[in-house]
Amino acid sequence: MAEADRPGKLFIGGLNTETSEKVLEAYFSKFGRISEVLLMKDRETNKSRGFAFVTYENPGDAKDAAREMNGKVSSNGVNFRCVSCDEDLWQ
Repeated sequence: MAEADRPGKLFIGGLNTETSEKVLEAYFSKFGRISEVLLMKDRETNKSRGFAFVTYENPGDAKDAAREMNGKVSSNGVNFRCVSCDEDLWQ
């Protein structure tokens, strides 16, 4: 199974350059146990490229998080865009 096809994996977009793995874990861990937070960073600046992947141990928790967090704005102005990686994104 390809990494992006793992059940429980979310694509998180709309992040600012100051977003860290700890910030993402703090926002998304309230929906369940997270097995991985992968923040995509610029190689030169080491700052967020604006998106990340959050993987939950339970795929149902990922669906709950996507439903609740998509379109939410954080206290520091991050407008979360959440999409489950197990959905067919090209339909």
